[in-house]
Amino acid sequence: MPTPPGRRQRGAGRLSDALGRADIAAEFLRRNRTYRAEHAQMQTRIASGAVAKDAAEAAFARRWGLSFRHVAG
Repeated sequence: MPTPPGRRQRGAGRLSDALGRADIAAEFLRRNRTYRAEHAQMQTRIASGAVAKDAAEAAFARRWGLSFRHVAG
């Protein structure tokens, strides 16, 4: 089904112009219920001492394909 021309013009490029890939990915994860639930579970397990923080965060990052730049400071 073709998109009406007016609708295409209103939405074309707005999100990608305003946000970078990292911003879009972060927003996707923020809205993902499974991600939020697993993150909360990880935090609970770290707080209870059931898992080591570094190991739990590394496993969580691998599972969700997360990587972060190291910033000096």
